[in-house]
Amino acid sequence: MTAAEALEEVRLRDAVELEWLGTTTEGRPTFAEAELLDRQGVPSCHVWRVPDGEVPPHLSATQALRRWQAGACAMCNARPERLLVDHCHRTGLVRGLLCTSCNTAEGLQSAPSFVAYRERPPAVMLGVKEMYGSPWGEEIGPSGASPEERIQRNAAHVDAAEALFQGVTDRFRTGAA
Repeated sequence: MTAAEALEEVRLRDAVELEWLGTTTEGRPTFAEAELLDRQGVPSCHVWRVPDGEVPPHLSATQALRRWQAGACAMCNARPERLLVDHCHRTGLVRGLLCTSCNTAEGLQSAPSFVAYRERPPAVMLGVKEMYGSPWGEEIGPSGASPEERIQRNAAHVDAAEALFQGVTDRFRTGAA
């Protein structure tokens, strides 16, 4: 492929993405409005317009989330320098992009807005599925494992971690050494 052909391919993909996104990123709530939504148990992304049609085939799930979220945290609508890829520790599936504060809180919170986010994350809203991977582009888990095996393994690890954490917190509550 020549440089001119590659440049034309990029222009075509950009046009497809712009058509898919349309005006979905316009009119989103401000950070202050997102705080009010949170108090009502609504994550910010639940009031965003979802693009019509299928995600362009050249985009991975994470790329589609990055385009649609346009730099905004799915929970609080903040626009930090970078967003973290949030994923379900039981299934290993990517859920959406969160700021550092919301990503940390998501693992510790049972507030209604976080419950709603987990039930209908941005990936579900867009109809995309992707296993969470390492920073080096590898899927987490042994190679050759089926999706069902990865989900079972991830669930077992989460269950073990929760049991360990519960034991630690119980000792703090009772004062046992």
